[in-house]
Amino acid sequence: MSQLFTITCGCIALSLFITVSLEAKRDKSITGVWVVNESATAALQDKVRKTNTANRNIANRPGGIVVGIPAPGGVGPTGPNSTLKFPIVLECEEISIDADTKKVKASCETGVSREFLIGKLHGRTTRYRSNILYESYTSTSRSVKHDIRVDRQGNLVAKVKIKPKNGVSQTYVRVYSRPTDSDSVDPELADEEVQETSEQ
Repeated sequence: MSQLFTITCGCIALSLFITVSLEAKRDKSITGVWVVNESATAALQDKVRKTNTANRNIANRPGGIVVGIPAPGGVGPTGPNSTLKFPIVLECEEISIDADTKKVKASCETGVSREFLIGKLHGRTTRYRSNILYESYTSTSRSVKHDIRVDRQGNLVAKVKIKPKNGVSQTYVRVYSRPTDSDSVDPELADEEVQETSEQ
């Protein structure tokens, strides 16, 4: 019995050590390159929609939040928000984030980029830690809140809430993951593979 207890404790300790080691190795910074994760985005979109619906029912107030992801081709929000543009950072299929003490820059693979200036500048409040970027501002026509952070699974979760004046707020959500080897293929190698296939 004593030996079994010792073995069991040893297995549990080893499991905890492996878990802690994996967590320590996981890069929790928002900086670096990320590629869109469609399945995780769909799951988060559904979760946010359900949460917002429940909150509206509890508060018993009219209106609500429309949850979505950016459509291709630069199409902005629909319905009451059709004149608004959605945030550039959510247009990316692949996004690269760089940061220093003064700003955080998000760049799409298309070359489009957006800078977040840290602090309170020009009516915008931007806060940055290694794993979280938050920005909020209010103009005469709308209020906008960016919340970009790394979750427990190591994914980059981007939420942007746009609330037009006297309009319905709309929340955009998108999830990105670190690229794997299969996400990036050298064009020259790809051409060689195609040529080898055709020769066979």
